[in-house]
Amino acid sequence: MSLRDLWHPRMRPSFLIVGAQKAGTSALFTLLASRPGVRPPTTKEIHFFDRDDLYAHGWGWYMRHFPRREKGGITFEATPNYLYVPEAPGRIARHLPHARLVMVLRDPVRRAFSAWNMYHAFEGHPRFAHLYDPRSFAQAVEEELAGRPTHRALRYLARGHYAPQVQRYADLFPREQILVLSYADLKLRQLDTLNKLTAFVGLPGFTAGEPVLATRANERPYTAPLDPALQERLRAHFAPLHAELERLLGAPIDLDEAR
Repeated sequence: MSLRDLWHPRMRPSFLIVGAQKAGTSALFTLLASRPGVRPPTTKEIHFFDRDDLYAHGWGWYMRHFPRREKGGITFEATPNYLYVPEAPGRIARHLPHARLVMVLRDPVRRAFSAWNMYHAFEGHPRFAHLYDPRSFAQAVEEELAGRPTHRALRYLARGHYAPQVQRYADLFPREQILVLSYADLKLRQLDTLNKLTAFVGLPGFTAGEPVLATRANERPYTAPLDPALQERLRAHFAPLHAELERLLGAPIDLDEAR
């Protein structure tokens, strides 16, 4: 620790957006960073708690991503992998036991298709070419359902098995520190849903007409539509998993973006 860190310590994040991937966390990060009193980190996705190589850098490395305390306010971060990676909840509980946790869950079929479109577009990418998925979405799904080994990032269906992911946090944090939102509600009932979130994390709410509410991030056109027959097959796959999620939450959660 440097003398400057000793005399002018950095702010700890008071809340974390822990996921899910392809559920609007980039836009949400921008929206929340616009609130009065918020001082965002140097980067949205720090990946400290979900990557062994970065976690090995230690707590000081993580804290250097956040502003110093002298100006007041609060800070936060948003790394969607924290929901999916099993090691992340325990690490967060160890270092930030009082942090509030925000989860945004998306229709798992649409989430999977969106993720595949992203990885399928990584051919020749300067940073992510190693994650390029040359398969069709149908092939990727069939191989995953058959249990064929693949890179963890390319397990499109597994990321939509939300109940065990939420359960890992529920086992370690009080229920009042966890807020589970629907991506569909963020799209279709944006103002009410955002203000539920700002109230949860202690930030000023939004008002209708603010220009920042038009924020969009990481949106890309799909090269082809999702095959309706495959979509229905996947909906049947996820139906019992969604029922398990609702039992865990103790309430219905509507993930349907088409309503």
